[in-house]
Amino acid sequence: MDQNGSQVPPFEPEEYARVVAAADIVGKSPQDFVREAALKAADDPFLKALGKTRDRVPQLAEVFATQDTGAAGAGTAAWPDPAPMSSHDLHEIQQHGHAA
Repeated sequence: MDQNGSQVPPFEPEEYARVVAAADIVGKSPQDFVREAALKAADDPFLKALGKTRDRVPQLAEVFATQDTGAAGAGTAAWPDPAPMSSHDLHEIQQHGHAA
């Protein structure tokens, strides 16, 4: 990995031909066309939001892991089970076996 980040895999021949054709239409070199497209994508609010989300996911994972650990010791009131049979009941059935 260089200082600019990970390397992007090269275009497949069909993809490169499409890039060349699009660059020809707008009168640019394929390199300029791809560079400008990447810069415009970097300014896209949706893509910026995705970048922020990527940074937040590890933090949210820690919060959820903490919540799950706390809920397990606090009983089922913190995270109610919407199913008529709880996971605790299923665990007891597996331990005691089936009545045949």
